[in-house]
Amino acid sequence: MMRTGQEHAIDVLPERCTGCRRCQLICSFLHDGEFNPSRARIAIEDRDEGVDQITFMEECDRCGACVTYCAYGALRFRRKE
Repeated sequence: MMRTGQEHAIDVLPERCTGCRRCQLICSFLHDGEFNPSRARIAIEDRDEGVDQITFMEECDRCGACVTYCAYGALRFRRKE
């Protein structure tokens, strides 16, 4: 289920990210019609021991696809206050 950015914010827990890039794949597929992490509106920055940072590009509309398809709980919805 997709949710709009007007209703929710997205919390990021990089310590839970495995670097699988499912979020990037679904984002690029839904927005550009191709499975290409470099076209995603979310970026995963790796380091030797795991993921260092997860960031959203300006083009991100907070559609929530990345949260919906994150199998490890590194991304989750939070109600805006």
